Formats: sequence, C-alpha cells, structure tokens
Amino acid sequence: MPEIHIERLVLKAGAMDARAAQRLAEHVAAGLERAPLAGDLAQRAELVRLQVRAAPGATTDGLTEQILTELQRELHRS
Repeated sequence: MPEIHIERLVLKAGAMDARAAQRLAEHVAAGLERAPLAGDLAQRAELVRLQVRAAPGATTDGLTEQILTELQRELHRS
C-alpha cells in the first residue's frame, strides 16, 4: 500500500462556527488515518484543492465522508 504524506491540510469552513469547524477538521484528519487508498495513486501531487458544499442539514459525519470521498477521487486523478 502506498504511503501518503500530507504536509498541510487547510479547511475553510465558511459560515460554520469555530467549534463545529474544529470538530470537522478532527474528523477529516481521523478519517484520513483510516482511509483505504486502494489502487494506483499518482507518484506526487503537489497541491490538491477541493470545494465541497454541505447540503442543508448535513451532519459533521456526512460532510467528513463527502470530503474524504472527494479527496480520494482527486488523488487518483492527480
């Protein structure tokens, strides 16, 4: 399984309150630790940018999964 090193992860949470944004960032970091990154990944991706919009009433867990899914998709594209 390939190793991925993330030097910096920036989460811009828009209108989300600070506690909710902190909780989301913690969930995303924990999700990355346990995420199965199957298949061939690019040798090196210098910068990956995602824009994920939460649906009305989205939960932290739902938004976390949405971010992780988009990140994995982008890593496979890079």
